[in-house]
Amino acid sequence: MLTFKQIEALYWVVQLGSFANAAERLNTTQSAITKRIRELETHFNIQVFDRSGQRATLTSTGEELLAMATDLLGRRDQMLLKMQGIKPFSGSLRLGITEITAMTWLPKLMKELRTLFPELVVQPKIGLAWQLQQSLLQGQLDMAILHRELRNPFLEAEPIAQVNFSWAGSPEIISPTKVYSLEEISRMNIIRQDPESGLNAIYDEWFAPFTPQSNLFTINSLQAMVGMAVAGFGVTCMPEDYFSDLFASRKLVALRTTKTTPSSLYCAMYAKQSNTMFYQEIARIAREVSDFSQPYGGVNA
Repeated sequence: MLTFKQIEALYWVVQLGSFANAAERLNTTQSAITKRIRELETHFNIQVFDRSGQRATLTSTGEELLAMATDLLGRRDQMLLKMQGIKPFSGSLRLGITEITAMTWLPKLMKELRTLFPELVVQPKIGLAWQLQQSLLQGQLDMAILHRELRNPFLEAEPIAQVNFSWAGSPEIISPTKVYSLEEISRMNIIRQDPESGLNAIYDEWFAPFTPQSNLFTINSLQAMVGMAVAGFGVTCMPEDYFSDLFASRKLVALRTTKTTPSSLYCAMYAKQSNTMFYQEIARIAREVSDFSQPYGGVNA
């Protein structure tokens, strides 16, 4: 028998990039999520995930099921909102976003919100993650799309999507065959954003116990950071899917490392005890349209 628990397990594993993240979102264990997927596969004699690689990926059957699961869960949420008597959202939404969201799926989110809630005025603010978090805590923003690493006890965090990062540099300075240790990378010229960027928390956690200091170039622009890396001034950590063309054209080489490269779960954060249902609905829509892999309007958009 097909259950909502199985459907939710499939949906959240794909959306959040791992069984562990899905378990956290659904307030259960990773083994329970694995069991739900296995039950789904066994009962219908299908294979949802291809587990032959380092990361489980959807099979063609799994992709078809995901599309139907997304539609089914969305209709369920809409039904709950209607039954609970929620009126169309109006007023304003002060939304904080970082550069990568602005470069990718923000326009799609704005269009979707304008269609669904024509009386809602969305006021986006682009900034560094730490600044946005402080604005959120001080009541200057209603919601912000931030790294999970910036979660705070006073904020709710609705998961949106996981982004994988790669350390990369010009082929002039990086060997594609060498496996670099963390200590070796920490001695390189590191191009990064300033301490108010949420990416720095990810870098610092990944580098531990090593701490690059004297070799840092600080640039508060993801595009500029990558440009400096292409020019051979150092290495940087970047969203690997968004800059895939630079890897394909060999303008950049991904560093092979002794440690799995960083990843981050982006979340929609908002103050606790606020208009929870409203913000959960905005987060659901953001989750549906989020795509960190390419600029808005790209060939697959």
